[in-house]
Amino acid sequence: MSTAAATIKISTKDSALIDRFVELGEFESRGEFVIFSIKKTINELLLKEFGEKAYSMAQLSDEDVNNLLTEIKNIRKGLWSEYAKRLS
Repeated sequence: MSTAAATIKISTKDSALIDRFVELGEFESRGEFVIFSIKKTINELLLKEFGEKAYSMAQLSDEDVNNLLTEIKNIRKGLWSEYAKRLS
């Protein structure tokens, strides 16, 4: 997996909150917090997109509904699995 570096600017208050999460052991570092937050946001946007697509469809077959729910479940499971790994 290739990666890219990025510099971000955040408020002093947000930086202090992130540092507090790190101190409490929720995350190992600021970078881990940022990576988790980005992945969580991407997954939420994907879920929103799936929801909009599902809503715009006139009628869904039972199979389409099951496939959509399975895909959403897998996204959520992946997100929480990553979070759990970071906590252990």
